[in-house]
Parts: sequence; structure tokens; C-alpha cells
Amino acid sequence: MSRLHELGVFLLRIVTGFIFFVHGWMKWHQGLEETAASFLAMGLPAALAYIVTIVELAGGWAMMLGLGTRLMAAAFAVIMIGAIITVKADAGLLGNGQETGYEFNLALLAMSIHLWLSGSRLWSLDTLVRRLRE
Repeated sequence: MSRLHELGVFLLRIVTGFIFFVHGWMKWHQGLEETAASFLAMGLPAALAYIVTIVELAGGWAMMLGLGTRLMAAAFAVIMIGAIITVKADAGLLGNGQETGYEFNLALLAMSIHLWLSGSRLWSLDTLVRRLRE
């Protein structure tokens, strides 16, 4: 990968990780019980709220640090696919006036898939660990 390409992927990793971390923080801050209740209201299992919150919080930090980037990106992709199918699809891409659409989720899905497929080595803990093992 060229240095400029890797810099672009690094920026994508930081932004993606930060967005997921903030979404996890919002769920945590509003209270896991309330988040679980909102998941139930959407027809999803309450336990899923705990899983998604932890993945977004811990995974967001891990991704920003470049630790397990591909694994976290795959987890984020699964979350986005689930959100689009179970919550956002009925509103359409741009929304229906009452609900927001899934365009943001689709962008996060594409970002996550890109990071899952390519990884991100620039300024990452994964790279540091790999170098220490050599």
C-alpha cells in the first residue's frame, strides 16, 4: 500500500472507531436498561443492547488504537447490517419524514467492510505488536 493510501485508511479507521465509540457511549450514558428497553420496543432482544453497546464502546477504542481492526470492523459491519435490516429499512435510504433513513448506516457499513478487508497498519498497535514479535 502506498503511504498516501495508508494515511487515508488510517483516517478512515480513526473516524469509524470514533463514531462507533460515541454511539456506544450514548447507549451507556442513557443507561443500559433504557437501551435494552428501546431494543425491545424495536422487536430486538434486550440482551442485544448490552452486546452492541460493549462492542461499540470497546471496539471503537480498539479500532482507534489499531488493535484488532479487522475483527472490530467485521463486528461493526454485522451491527450495521442488523440496524439496516431490522430498524431502518422501512424508512428507506433517505427516510420517510418521520424516521431517518439508512444512508448513514450504509456509509458506516461500507467503511467497516473496507477496514475489514484492508486492515490499517499505519500507527496501529497491531503493527507494533507484530514488530515486537519479530
